[in-house]
Amino acid sequence: MLKLKVMQKRDFQPFGTVSALTLGGGGLGQVWGETTREEAVKTVNLAIEKGITHLDVAPMYGKGEAEKVVGEVFKGKDLGDVKITTKCRLGNVTR
Repeated sequence: MLKLKVMQKRDFQPFGTVSALTLGGGGLGQVWGETTREEAVKTVNLAIEKGITHLDVAPMYGKGEAEKVVGEVFKGKDLGDVKITTKCRLGNVTR
């Protein structure tokens, strides 16, 4: 039987401590194929249950679907130690 250890943590200043593993939002936003909202919500909940405290999403993941999934999971709840990072498109910034 597989014995699970406690999730390792990393210092992520100025935001505090996060899990060594991050749940990426690409799968939540159907970047790599079809995923139901129910599957995506279950994925986020299981990740949190197993100690993942860093979620990385972006508006371009499923045209905002990844962010909507995370919003649904945490609606009306305290984030606790969970940190959520996202990205934005700045356009041409080569000047």
